[in-house]
Amino acid sequence: MTTEKKSPSSGLRSIATLQTIARSAKPQERHQLANRYARLENERARLEREVGIWEGRRQTSADKMAKVREEIDTLRPLLDEKAGKKSVRQNRSDPRRKAILPDVHVSPNRTMQLDY
Repeated sequence: MTTEKKSPSSGLRSIATLQTIARSAKPQERHQLANRYARLENERARLEREVGIWEGRRQTSADKMAKVREEIDTLRPLLDEKAGKKSVRQNRSDPRRKAILPDVHVSPNRTMQLDY
């Protein structure tokens, strides 16, 4: 003989069904999903802006590079021409230079006396 008492049932209203559990859990889960979706959407928009800025800078850099290459291409023949005709550096044996700056022979290692 068992003397266990059956608990009185309080009715079906207090029993949690799958539908009530899902309904009560959904808003929290949906809220988290909505937050994650919003963060990812903002990150996507930020990255698209960043890519646009990079592409703009890349285009600007490419334009500047093209201008520099054009200048190099125009200056290179001029430098080659002048190098063939005359050296850019002045020659020390130039007579005009000797007339302006007479040769002064000073030994590179000479002693000097300094009075303090």
